Parts: sequence; C-alpha cells; structure tokens
Amino acid sequence: GSVQVTPQRQETMDFSVPTGNLGFVLMVPDDTRVTSVDFFDQLKTSFKNTFITDGRWQLFLAGVLRTLLIIVVSIIAGTLLGFGVYLLIYKGNKAATKITDFFMWLIRGMPGVVLLMILFYIVFATAKIEGMWVSAIAFTLVFAEGFLAMLRNAVNVINSGQTEAALALGYTQRKTFTKVILPQAIAIIVPSYKAEIVSLIKASAVVGYIAVQDLTKVSDIVRSLTFESFFPLIATAILYFVIAALLNLIVNLIWKRMDPRSRSQKRILKGAQIR
Repeated sequence: GSVQVTPQRQETMDFSVPTGNLGFVLMVPDDTRVTSVDFFDQLKTSFKNTFITDGRWQLFLAGVLRTLLIIVVSIIAGTLLGFGVYLLIYKGNKAATKITDFFMWLIRGMPGVVLLMILFYIVFATAKIEGMWVSAIAFTLVFAEGFLAMLRNAVNVINSGQTEAALALGYTQRKTFTKVILPQAIAIIVPSYKAEIVSLIKASAVVGYIAVQDLTKVSDIVRSLTFESFFPLIATAILYFVIAALLNLIVNLIWKRMDPRSRSQKRILKGAQIR
C-alpha cells in the first residue's frame, strides 16, 4: 500500500512481509515545447472547474450554510450564556465569581482549535453528536467568555452613583440594573461586540479539523479535486467578508432600535402625564 515501514510505525502497527519493493516512475511526452495559453481562457476554465463542473457551487452553498449556522447559534447562545452568568455574579456571589473567573481564564488561554478537539475527541467522544454541533458548543463558550468580559468591564465603567441615585428614588435592584445600568453598558460594548463577531467568524474556519465541511473545508476539497487555487480561495475570502458584513449590519439595525438616543419624543414621554 505504499506505506514506508519505519521502526516507530512497527511499534504500533503489525506489518506483513513485503511482497515487493517498487519505485515511482514519471512519464513525460517527448514533445516538451511550451504552447502559449490565453490568460482569460485559463480563468474561464478555472472558474468552470471550480463552480460549474459536477455542480461544485452546491458544495460552496452547503459550506456557507453550515458556517452561518455555527456562527449564528454561537452568537445567540454565547450572548445568552454570558448574560446569564453575569446575572449570577452581579450581586457579588464569591463562589460563583471564582468559578466563573477560572473558566474564563481556561477558555481565554486555550486556542479555539484545541478547545474544539478536546470537546470532539474527549468530552463528546462517546456521544452521538455531529461535529457541527460540537463546533457550535465550542464557539458558544468562546463567545460567552468574550461577551461576559465586555459586560463586566462596561458595567464597571458606569459611575456607582447612578445606582445609588436609582435606589434612593425607589427603584429595586433589578429595575436599577435593567433600566439604568444595562442600557448604558450595551451602548459601551456595541463596538467590541461587533469586533467579537468578526473574530468568531475567522476562528470558525478551523472546524474542518473535526471533519465539518464548512466553507474553508469545502474550499480545500474543491482545490484537491481541481488542482486550482485561485477561485476557491478568492471565493472563500469574499464569502467570509459578506458574512461578517451581513452580521454586523444586523447588529447595527438591532442597536438602532434599542439606542435610547434614537427614541422619538413620543416614545420618551410614553406613560408620562404632562401638565
């Protein structure tokens, strides 16, 4: 099977007695004259081999959808998880804070691809969970850690006097946080939140390590089939740019509706009695 027998491989594998040793032969035509090929014809052929032949554009479409699913699930679940954990430690629970700090340190210091492989090959090795969902779990943890760190830093920036003033006016602790502190914290973290989304999109390109056919993996498959690099790589780069721009646009639209500064006078005075 063209497998070279080495002492290291013999320690872990049982080899039969070789039936023969064969070399490799390269055959070339006698006529070695170089014929000129039109550049645009090459591009046309490359484009056809990359996207048209055997319907390979469907591979790219499936890869984009898998990548989008992993990213969107990770963003939504990571945001909810990070916010839920923050609510647990917001009031200063020492045990919860120490556990949270430990896991944040663990996730922050570990490369995403290592976390991905630990979950797939160790934690969920015996579970019948597809690699795509293991990827979503891994990047949910990564995004939750980043969002939690952003939220903690943003709340710490806000002057504590606002909390004291709200409590003095009769607000409960919960309403003080949701009505006074949280809106200001969200305004602070929006730029960092969008940057975290871009980082997540780029980090998700490693899911091919656990046999998930995402956009990057599909690009590798097509390149191995066609021996063409230009269109598969350029198309992959463009699609990642489009995904990042689309998700940032959605975040901007959501924030535009939530931004207190964009409220109309009617919304501001809703429920108020003006005399």
